[in-house]
Amino acid sequence: MDESFTINEFCAAEKISRAFFYKLQAQGKAPRTYPLGSARRISREAYAEWRSAREIEAA
Repeated sequence: MDESFTINEFCAAEKISRAFFYKLQAQGKAPRTYPLGSARRISREAYAEWRSAREIEAA
């Protein structure tokens, strides 16, 4: 089973606030999320794709 992250775990790993996460989401620049019960999760694959996209954007 693949590991996934809560939004809080993602924010902690990236050292960003939840407010900034939602700002990124509004800009279409946050990682894809999926529902799991009442929470939203970020798959390991979506996290890796997000990071790659940010690296490409910064280049």
